[in-house]
Amino acid sequence: MHVSPSPTTRQDRSRRSLAGLAPLGASCLWGGMYVVSRASFGAIPPVTLGLLRLLLGGAALWLALRLGGHREPLPRQERWRLPLLGLCIAATITTQFVGTELASAHDGALLTTITPLFIVPLAWLLLGERPQWRVVAGTTLALVGVVIIVGSEQGSNPSAQARSLLIGDGLLIISAFFWALFTVLGTPLVRKHSALVVTTYGTLWSLVFFAPLALWELSQHPVLSFSPGALASVLYLGLGATALAWFLWYRGVERLPAGVAAIFFFAQPLVGGLLSALLLQEVLGPGFWLGGLVLALGIMLASL
Repeated sequence: MHVSPSPTTRQDRSRRSLAGLAPLGASCLWGGMYVVSRASFGAIPPVTLGLLRLLLGGAALWLALRLGGHREPLPRQERWRLPLLGLCIAATITTQFVGTELASAHDGALLTTITPLFIVPLAWLLLGERPQWRVVAGTTLALVGVVIIVGSEQGSNPSAQARSLLIGDGLLIISAFFWALFTVLGTPLVRKHSALVVTTYGTLWSLVFFAPLALWELSQHPVLSFSPGALASVLYLGLGATALAWFLWYRGVERLPAGVAAIFFFAQPLVGGLLSALLLQEVLGPGFWLGGLVLALGIMLASL
């Protein structure tokens, strides 16, 4: 006998479907971020560009928080997590931008999609969410995809350029790890409080760790070029890829299981790869597409 789903069940499914739009929007914004940042490094060095991104994004989030009537960041006994979130953000942005400068925009968009593979074991260790056998198989498959991507670039470039690409790809993988750590550390706070509160104060704390790195970089590269294009890039990175995208990401984690939200990372390499080919004339070789496919299959197996 067929039993029709109750109105409550249908409403829950509808809410979960709409909740998926939040991490999907964040991933699309991040896909464009790699192209915008790569195109801006000639005018503004990467760490300084990251600081400007965080300053603008943090100001926008703080303003939204104040307009929403929030006064206290978190209960006192939970505030110890905020500096850790800020440190994770600083490490993520630094390795992400420097890695993109040394590698390529499409590598940045693709390799950071291994974030879900770090989220799963970290969630097991820190949140007690034990992974299933598919996670182990998916992780192994995704790592094969990463090896294909990195190996194809090492074999098709001169030795000096290959070393730069290898270092850049390594930094992008480190960036994925720190974003996963940021996600897992903030998940209990987001589900207990709100995405806006946790994202805002995590971003503001990141400035404490990020500012010394940017000051050191400015001492090495004191000349900046704030052309209209560079200013537009800073606005996109600060308001779009930081304030809006980070809020949307944690909004998805707030309403969906972390593993489900992680699936939406797939939009990032698609957007980033296509835009890098169209706007930066970066060549997407067969190794990129093959490795990306294997990587996607591995993440799907681990996350679904």
